[in-house]
Amino acid sequence: LAQKARAAGADFIAISTYNGVALEFIHRLQRSLADAGMTVPIFIGGKLNQVPDASNTSLPVDVSAELRRAGAIPCHQIADMLSSLATLARETSGAGTV
Repeated sequence: LAQKARAAGADFIAISTYNGVALEFIHRLQRSLADAGMTVPIFIGGKLNQVPDASNTSLPVDVSAELRRAGAIPCHQIADMLSSLATLARETSGAGTV
């Protein structure tokens, strides 16, 4: 994904997950992006959960806060991503509205 994003000159990456590995996926993607020399915002939506490493059950827990701390932009609804994209566009263009 990181190499495809670099080849395309992507300004951001948006992914969706529903398999209980959201945080692990973000960490792997960030390492791949660093290896590719890229720094872009990562939007992540879907079921933002993961089974904790120290868990004695197979029940996933919400990892939205951990994703945010890791530098990703959690999006619980598409409107969350659109709002964040509008903010990024304003910040990068210096314009007041998008």
